[in-house]
Amino acid sequence: MKTLVYTILLFGLTSCINGNDSLSEPPIGLGSEEPFLVSTDYGLILSWMEPIDGEIHLRFTIYNGLAWSPPKTIAKGTSWFVNWADFPAIIANEDKLFAHFLKMSGENTFDYDIMYTTSVDRGKNWSAPLKLHADTVKGEHGFVSGIPYKEGFAVSWLDGRYTKTEALRMSLRGAIIDDTGTVTRSFELDSMTCDCCPTAMAMGAEGAVVYYRDRTIDAVRDISTVAFTNAGISEQNALFNDNWVINACPVNGPAVDNDGSTLAVAWFSGTEGQFDVKLKISSDGGLTYKEPVLVDGPESLGRLDVQLYEEKIYLTYMTRKDASAAIMLATYNYSGELISKVPLASVSPERGTGFPRTAIWENKLVVAWTDVEEARIAMLAIPTNDNAMLARAQ
Repeated sequence: MKTLVYTILLFGLTSCINGNDSLSEPPIGLGSEEPFLVSTDYGLILSWMEPIDGEIHLRFTIYNGLAWSPPKTIAKGTSWFVNWADFPAIIANEDKLFAHFLKMSGENTFDYDIMYTTSVDRGKNWSAPLKLHADTVKGEHGFVSGIPYKEGFAVSWLDGRYTKTEALRMSLRGAIIDDTGTVTRSFELDSMTCDCCPTAMAMGAEGAVVYYRDRTIDAVRDISTVAFTNAGISEQNALFNDNWVINACPVNGPAVDNDGSTLAVAWFSGTEGQFDVKLKISSDGGLTYKEPVLVDGPESLGRLDVQLYEEKIYLTYMTRKDASAAIMLATYNYSGELISKVPLASVSPERGTGFPRTAIWENKLVVAWTDVEEARIAMLAIPTNDNAMLARAQ
């Protein structure tokens, strides 16, 4: 069996996988894909999907600083919807965990439901999976994002209940789930959105803030925001008017993280064939934002993730490098000033690479993605230290 590749780095960059300064190799198998990372007080959680004995397993392991726990299956099945851009994720709220996966509901390619399960004991036991949405329409339901909310979770997703009607439109919905795993409130947040772009969430001044790609009747597909709490929803607002008119879904959503009242959101856009990545920063929980910062373009592929840590913004994205692609890391301070921009790994630009996911663990930025050539998940850990970052840029 092939060994896990940790360091497919550009320009001679290296990452040690032994000793206390990095992570040991996680116990994942051949065919693993679609990783997701969550940092908690008790360890770094890695989840992924893996084919085992003819079934798809949603699995996870926890790194406690010394070793990874034995892998455990959260759920498994044969009729799952597996997609490079619409992937399972875990939300952690202290000892409580929320995980979701996608299950086929009809004969058409994009007929699938969102199933979720919860744990109250750090994943030792999981509840029987339930459907997240109440409708019975055989249509697309996915692109879930979520955050801890009070004693439970707040989640959002793209909902296709209107795509099988005369309206022919995707919508955005949100829900609040309590500490027993029960959906206590459900909201329609936007009745018409872009069809298949990932959503993102953070805790802001107005509650659980959702960032998503909106859509007008004129096919303008820019990023919008809306917030919800137990009491209801806020007004929808445009994050920035890129005025990107495209008669198709770009399958590229926003990424966001918050550190108290500081919030940073990045997004991919394109006008007249010019693609770019932009970043906006708020110091008041998303009520107002600084002017956008241009991060990358025009070779950007998007596929973003954002982490805030010790007054720095760590933004990962993919960009084309000749016939291949690179995972890039741009680091900013909270004023929006660029600290460094470095390539992390050479990867395939194809869909199989998926969306690289990140988390902060023990003063390191951990990045995971699907290595197409190795047919398994790859991972690297980078010290969150200015000198180390700048050294990698030389």
